[in-house]
Amino acid sequence: MISRFWIAGVMALLSACGNGGSAVETRERAAGGEAVLTAAAGGSTAAALAEPVTEKARPVLTANRRETVDAKITRLFERNGTDFGARTPQDYLAKVQAFTGRPPAGTDRVERPNGDVLLYQASTNTFAVVSREGVPKTMFKPREGAAYWTEQKDRAPTFGRRRASSDQ
Repeated sequence: MISRFWIAGVMALLSACGNGGSAVETRERAAGGEAVLTAAAGGSTAAALAEPVTEKARPVLTANRRETVDAKITRLFERNGTDFGARTPQDYLAKVQAFTGRPPAGTDRVERPNGDVLLYQASTNTFAVVSREGVPKTMFKPREGAAYWTEQKDRAPTFGRRRASSDQ
């Protein structure tokens, strides 16, 4: 009798495994060799997912060899968050993105030869650096205020270039 219920239970489970759509996503290759995320079966979700994503996801902050994006956000928050009234690393990041994404009126802007953009708003003493890809690198309130901005602005044209040796 127990085996009859067991067999009936297995049969009920197997009968539920029809040939219908699957919720599992798979990767298929598009004509250009791009990976495209699609649903395993047809349906409106599959049609929406089948369109190739050509835009590369942009990081929220630049990383480097020493730390991940998350670690950098935490470090910058711990160092500069209170200056901006941020209560959490995510709050600090939101403030960085707001300032660098749409700099307020009156914000000075200088571009370095490597494409980095320096931003400084004197009224709030806010300094930020944005990569050539438009990704924020840092934001802080310089202790030296406008003098720091003047120094960075003056150095910008030769930033990243090797200094000529005076021995030649």
